[in-house]
Amino acid sequence: MTALIVGGDYIEPIEKIINDRGVRKIEHWTGRKAGDLKKIVPKDTRLVVLLCDYLNHGLAKKVRGDANRLGLPVIYCRRSLGQFCEKLDEVLENGCFVLGGKAPETCCDDCPLTRKVNK
Repeated sequence: MTALIVGGDYIEPIEKIINDRGVRKIEHWTGRKAGDLKKIVPKDTRLVVLLCDYLNHGLAKKVRGDANRLGLPVIYCRRSLGQFCEKLDEVLENGCFVLGGKAPETCCDDCPLTRKVNK
């Protein structure tokens, strides 16, 4: 399972928080290269994090569209550990995303992510 982090240069503290919650593979796109707009979200991605204060609008729109099409949860935040932890906890508490390898289909029945995956 992969978490995709888009934006920011120094993301080690965010990587550590995600690793502590069970995700071992993290893909990072800085958003500084023109080629980032052509990248494809990795197949096994289960979470997308957009660091909005280090991201241009075009890349944010592209990644958000890809995540919506794939039914992936997206966390929008600044590169602030407090804000990131708060938003990650929100996503985890809503029951529509489980870290640590559990499939989205195994979430609760009212989960919007489950409905997207099953369609």
